[in-house]
Amino acid sequence: MRTPGDGTSSGAGRVGDAAARLGQDAAELARREVRAMQGDLVAGLREFGAGGALLGGAGVCGLLALWAAHETALRALETVMPRGRAAAVLTCVYGTGAAVLALAARDRVSAATEAAAEALDKQADELDTTKATPGDTPGA
Repeated sequence: MRTPGDGTSSGAGRVGDAAARLGQDAAELARREVRAMQGDLVAGLREFGAGGALLGGAGVCGLLALWAAHETALRALETVMPRGRAAAVLTCVYGTGAAVLALAARDRVSAATEAAAEALDKQADELDTTKATPGDTPGA
């Protein structure tokens, strides 16, 4: 025999069970998605790591090539002048090259900052003109 309150509690229990199952299913789906994203991320990091190692190897080879070029230039200069003077000449050449490159970089960076400042000023002026139109003022 059923009492009027029994049907309500069993219905609420079924709804509660369904809600709990729905929550568990949603959590499991979220876990699967997170695992899939983790797998993709780990695969991407492995590729990035391999690329970074290759780039590091290329840098080492480039440095060794630069060193070999320096030694070649030094040996060539030593045939026409004493060893100390040849080293001093190469030092001056390298220092001059560094100074020229630094000045060129300074000019480029300065031009870039000026261009960025001009762009920001232009954008700010455009925003000011769109805000202050004659028809928008309350007294007009």
